[in-house]
Amino acid sequence: MTMKDWVCKGFSINIFDRSMRKMKMKKGLLMTALITGTLMSSAAAFAEELQEYTLDQMVVTATRYEKRDVEVAASTEVFDAKKLQETGATNLYDALKFGAGLDVQQYGTGGASMGNMTSKIMMRGNGNGTLVLVNGVPINIRGTYDLNDFPVENIERVEIVRGGGAVMYGSEATGGVINIITKKERANYIKAGFGNYGQQEYAASVQAGNLGFGYKYSKWGKVTDVSIEKDDKSVTKDWRGPENNNFDLSYKFNDRLSLQASHNESVYHYINTKAKKSAMSYTPENDTKQDIKRNNIQLTYDDKSFKATAYYIDRQREKDAALLDGRFYSWEDEKTYNYGLDMQKAWNINEDTLLVGATYQNENFSLNSKNQKYKTGNQLDNGIVADSSGDQSRNNFSVYAQYDKKLSEQNSFVLAARETWTTGSPNGANFSNFSGQAQFIHSLNDNESIYASVGQSFKMPALYQIYKTDKNGDGADTLKPQKGTHYELGWKKDIDTSRNLRVALFNYKVDDNISASIDSKTNEFTYSNENLRNTGIEASYAMVADKGFGYNLSATYSNPQTQNIDKNGHNFGWQDDYSKFELKAGLTYHMDKWKAALNASFLDGRNTYKTTSKSKNVTVPYVTKTSAKPYLLTNLNVEYKAQDDLSFFATFNNIFDRHDVVYYSTSAEYYATPFNFMVGATYTF
Repeated sequence: MTMKDWVCKGFSINIFDRSMRKMKMKKGLLMTALITGTLMSSAAAFAEELQEYTLDQMVVTATRYEKRDVEVAASTEVFDAKKLQETGATNLYDALKFGAGLDVQQYGTGGASMGNMTSKIMMRGNGNGTLVLVNGVPINIRGTYDLNDFPVENIERVEIVRGGGAVMYGSEATGGVINIITKKERANYIKAGFGNYGQQEYAASVQAGNLGFGYKYSKWGKVTDVSIEKDDKSVTKDWRGPENNNFDLSYKFNDRLSLQASHNESVYHYINTKAKKSAMSYTPENDTKQDIKRNNIQLTYDDKSFKATAYYIDRQREKDAALLDGRFYSWEDEKTYNYGLDMQKAWNINEDTLLVGATYQNENFSLNSKNQKYKTGNQLDNGIVADSSGDQSRNNFSVYAQYDKKLSEQNSFVLAARETWTTGSPNGANFSNFSGQAQFIHSLNDNESIYASVGQSFKMPALYQIYKTDKNGDGADTLKPQKGTHYELGWKKDIDTSRNLRVALFNYKVDDNISASIDSKTNEFTYSNENLRNTGIEASYAMVADKGFGYNLSATYSNPQTQNIDKNGHNFGWQDDYSKFELKAGLTYHMDKWKAALNASFLDGRNTYKTTSKSKNVTVPYVTKTSAKPYLLTNLNVEYKAQDDLSFFATFNNIFDRHDVVYYSTSAEYYATPFNFMVGATYTF
């Protein structure tokens, strides 16, 4: 089924804390053993009662129209509503942690973001190439997305396509695509949950005729040492929160026309516990709050052959930071909004399918900030450093086409292409790109196929990246679009209606991959181009059942590497970029009134690199390499249905309370949330 969290984190080092940690680990082991043992002892008795439901699912994301997964020349995975619910996840970020080939990068408690440093899902070693869609429409904005904005209760299914998907969906899909398909009609229910670390969760949903409405509130309390600086272990971030409010509604005008809308408000609150000094900057102890609001509105017409969606999305971020004595430290106000139209038309020509589409999007970005100025060392200056981007905007256009040709009873060939261009960009930073894709599918039988695919990807620099890189406005430092070529060979087999097997071998290279780094003189992010490549193999096996046991297992081995060339032309060579090996496993159990799911994610083979100069007078840099230990994320979710309209649940994350690093940056380590749990109840009506 799904693969939830061996979310790993530890704590301070004194005898009491260590003993408490051992006690927690023993409790986790005992609890897991008891539940697993109980389930195993019942397996034989219920083996003959297995009622299997089909794994032969229809998918739409890879081709933009409905098709059997075994007939699609791409590596795909589907999280339906049932699978999402079994994870016990509060939001979509937590639910997808255990997907095959999906690695997580998080900053704060329970996957919380740090303002613009948003927690990410990495696909095939590409941390900068995940495109997130809602009902087929891109919601990436200013290069970010917040999957913790999406309560799992509002989602009908999530389709994941690994590998470059830019030909079908445009910029940013250099690693893959996550398509969130929301519920058109929702269940009537209320839900409440409570847990340690001050966790709270309240949700309600109602469907009245054609109108559906949902609301969810979630909150965390204080969690310490979520982040620790590499060079000075006493420099940490303590978290208060996050706190989230999620509103959503849907309205069905008729069978063809529908409206979807959502509003999300999140407060991210953390305290930098100790002043940090570097050669050219000073970061004092401060209390930071970042308020982020997102809106997403979609009006969709769909008559099966023609689909058009008009949409509006925005993201507003306000950051307020004060010194611990209450004095002003920094303030930022950033606004980004996009609006556009996505249209497609499909024709069935005998046994072939022709798809033609076009998109338009208008992007807008503005930023205003004020930061306290410092004298030499840590002395406050009376001055304030102010910055304003003005209003940055541009237009994005694209046209695309795909032809699915049935060559014979066993063979099909798919050819697709997209042309994308921009107008009105600041500093004349306009781009154009043509990309293509070819796929061949050979059907071994009705439930088994092999395929080959080659395609191109691209990613336009975001407006804020252009602004941050080229503040002089002369175009001299303009970022290049990143472009990639992707190859994939795959084998898909539906063994029967409840079991399937998937294997894929992939290779890609992305030129001018856009990467971020900290400018030590300004303490701000700047952006540059580098190269990225990876070769790997991924395999998954799943067995699902309505009653009794189900399980899934996936493994990925790859070699992601980056190549950076600095402004002085120094080539650092190819360096390991992220993990080489990951293993995901899940065990589910359904019987009568009980449901349980145990999930684990293991990741290894990570290295981090730091570039430094040998002295201030020597410009030739050198690189130091540090190997990172593996992480192991775990999750256990148990549900008991007391009666038809009332159920109780208990979710346990990071069962062994491991202190594992989930993300390494050049300066800090970010840890998984310590062992945490939530218990609650759901009432349907």
